[in-house]
Amino acid sequence: MRPGKGWIFGAAALLAASLVAQAIGAEGPAQAHLPVGDYLPFFKFSAGKGQTNSESRPIQVGAFRLDKTPVQNGQFLDFVRAHPEWRRSQAKSLFVDPRYLAKWRGDLAPPEGEAQAPVTNVSWFAAQAFCEARGLRLPTTEEWEYALDDAGRERLAMTQSALDWFSKPNPRRLAGVGRSAPNGYGIYDLVGMVWEWTQDFSSTGSGTEQRNTAGKDDAQFCGGGALGVRDATDYPAFMRYALRASLKAAYTQDNLGFRCAGDE
Repeated sequence: MRPGKGWIFGAAALLAASLVAQAIGAEGPAQAHLPVGDYLPFFKFSAGKGQTNSESRPIQVGAFRLDKTPVQNGQFLDFVRAHPEWRRSQAKSLFVDPRYLAKWRGDLAPPEGEAQAPVTNVSWFAAQAFCEARGLRLPTTEEWEYALDDAGRERLAMTQSALDWFSKPNPRRLAGVGRSAPNGYGIYDLVGMVWEWTQDFSSTGSGTEQRNTAGKDDAQFCGGGALGVRDATDYPAFMRYALRASLKAAYTQDNLGFRCAGDE
């Protein structure tokens, strides 16, 4: 029985859409849909710079989409094939440091056997370019932390997973993504595999010009660091914010990856 014209046209359309997606580097992880909700941030709100009457106050995070897993080596390979300017030998030093894609064996050769492992040694600029090629962006820090908070579900277990991860040296080879249990939003590997870039990763660092002094006071990063946070016993959160504050956009690390977000 010969297929009808409708089937042929439909198959051709699907093939064309697939080729277009590959051409722009649009392939990436499936995304979870996170609803609008309240989230109690790690840092307290302050009435003003240098004031001591800070308080914990929930904020509302709008609905958004987030990759269910970190971006994999194989997915980043599709991206650099379509965007040669982000290959290891061609990326501009303004946007990447010398260890960009350091684990790769060449421009188009990810670590052997790690196609499904998280891509690492990727700068903020490269991560953002990957997301933009998919019509997406990096998640904000608040969105990332909101996803990790998971509406309070399994909070103690997540904290323990983070502590267990901190207690071990970085493995020489990373495992494939999505092998652990997902959280309540259907998101995998927020802790236990790699640190992850956020869009505004450096927004909580202290300096001579802070943009949001009403919300994040200098004292949080000076001698009285624990005074400005909601829970001084939340060691994993201290680690996450300290790491973000230490980064610059061109930096890369062996255990630093990313995932993409999108607006609903």
